[in-house]
Amino acid sequence: MKRPFLYLAFLSLAFTGCASGGEEEGLPAPDAFFDLKGYIKGEIRRLSEIQPEVLKRIAIDGRGEEKTFDSLDYEKELDIFSRSDINKIAWLDKYRVDSVFQGGQLVRLTYTSKDKDLKTHLLEVRFSGGQVTQVHVQNKTESIVADVGQEIWYQPAKGYRLASRQSTALTEEKEVEVEVEFLE
Repeated sequence: MKRPFLYLAFLSLAFTGCASGGEEEGLPAPDAFFDLKGYIKGEIRRLSEIQPEVLKRIAIDGRGEEKTFDSLDYEKELDIFSRSDINKIAWLDKYRVDSVFQGGQLVRLTYTSKDKDLKTHLLEVRFSGGQVTQVHVQNKTESIVADVGQEIWYQPAKGYRLASRQSTALTEEKEVEVEVEFLE
């Protein structure tokens, strides 16, 4: 599957389209950035079909437990990644993009927020042989009532992980870690 290269092509088209003054009528707008939501949707389909056995570990404030599952609801499990998608044309100027190539192949795309008010501060996608090998996201939301920081990782061959820290005006800081390891 060579979709990551299409995203890079769409990215360059998006910048060119903005510079030339608009889109042609009837053509869909190209993706602004890596389509995390679309990628995760494909992974949900793939994992739902194969239903690998998984080891799930959950720790709250350092106290944890683990359990093995024969199947999971991947739509629920991976929803946090879909909600971290930054692929919006309106955000073209809100993220700094860094691409790393080795031997003529894309190995890493990094999107860093220029606007501290955006929830997703970092989206990093690593590739090998044209395939996604890792997605890393940092989210942060701050308000008068609560501060929440999340860091999530997804590796299609290994599993995924979430580390979250939340503090509110009325409670102590709480840390939650969830790790799912594909066993098959």
